[in-house]
Amino acid sequence: MTAKQTPYLNTRQDANFRFLGLPTLVRATAESTNGGFGLIEHWDMPVGFASPYHTHHHEDESFYVLEGTIAFVCDGKWLRAGKGAFVYGPREVPHGFRVIGDAPASLLLLCNPAGFERFVLELATPAAASPAPPDMTQLLTLAAKYGIAIHGPLPDLPDEFDHPAGPTQDLKRLNRRWLQAFNDRNWNTEAALRHTGFQAYLSGAREPLDSNAWSGFLLSFTQAFPDATISIDSCITERDSVVTRWTLTATHHGAFEGIPPTGLPVRFSGIEFNRVVEDRIVEHWSMFDNVALLRQISAMPA
Repeated sequence: MTAKQTPYLNTRQDANFRFLGLPTLVRATAESTNGGFGLIEHWDMPVGFASPYHTHHHEDESFYVLEGTIAFVCDGKWLRAGKGAFVYGPREVPHGFRVIGDAPASLLLLCNPAGFERFVLELATPAAASPAPPDMTQLLTLAAKYGIAIHGPLPDLPDEFDHPAGPTQDLKRLNRRWLQAFNDRNWNTEAALRHTGFQAYLSGAREPLDSNAWSGFLLSFTQAFPDATISIDSCITERDSVVTRWTLTATHHGAFEGIPPTGLPVRFSGIEFNRVVEDRIVEHWSMFDNVALLRQISAMPA
């Protein structure tokens, strides 16, 4: 016997949460659609965010891009999708996506039949919590429970696919590569993107850092915050300079400026200015909220 269908309204005022660090809202569930489909919304997805490469065994997955630009890979083939684009990922076909471009993205994700939304809800974290890497053991266990095969990271995105050619895009691309090298702890790539005359000017630093001092700062910081990840909120360029507003999330797992590890999550914002010479960063200015950082690790009163 088929259950009676009833009208259903869902708004952004309904309870939202984080899934894989993303602000998320379940718009429709098996209960509200009589098992027909599940509908999920993600918004404020930072540039560089990528899903795992995965295959659904029980449902087809479709995506509608509300804002921004997203690269989808389906069975090894990359597709570029901007605002208003619809992408269909059939079951048994490996797929995934990465946010590209210069601004955060948002999308609607529909799975038919319903069921995937329960996987999302089991992995949910509070909306107010700082974004953090998922517990991979939990993710893999739940994926198996819901008939989802996790294959690992996405295939490499072709360089020419990520950004169109042009001086402005090249500067933004250079800046993104530099920040991604930090996120990946790829210090060889990070150093290769610095000019021989590199100087860094940081909030709270008494004098500029040369390349050696900068490398030491990066190692010290990532030892204190080993899961530190920077997401780009916005990015603009002019002539030889690129300016980025970003958000850093991390967990205090090591000593920082003499403060013993607390295990506390941190989240703070910053703005950086990079001047580029010969396709490499020669001058770096980074202004970030030191007070917010110290308060979050209980080094200063709230």
